[in-house]
Amino acid sequence: MELVCPAGSLPALKAAVSHGADAVYLGFRNQTNARSFPGLNFDRRRMNEGLEEARHRGCKVYLAINTYAQAAAWSTWTDAVDQAAELEAGGAGRRLRRTAAGAARRGRL
Repeated sequence: MELVCPAGSLPALKAAVSHGADAVYLGFRNQTNARSFPGLNFDRRRMNEGLEEARHRGCKVYLAINTYAQAAAWSTWTDAVDQAAELEAGGAGRRLRRTAAGAARRGRL
């Protein structure tokens, strides 16, 4: 069993990691995140900082891209998957890219 904690901000991520979370989940500050509210989530700089903190403490990081892609803003979702691959969030970057690419081919993303 793992303790997986939400991390809607850098202070929340640091608190979860320092208090024993095995993993945290977070999201980008855009439409790809179902919990995209003012003051929550991560821009690119803060996400890098959070990933470094988590990795330093041996904590896994999961990135939530958990909304339906909209045709009018398709690049928002593809950019999020590309950013996840670049950041290698929790080591899942390549899996996320393959999964999203397959879903896009099947018309499901």
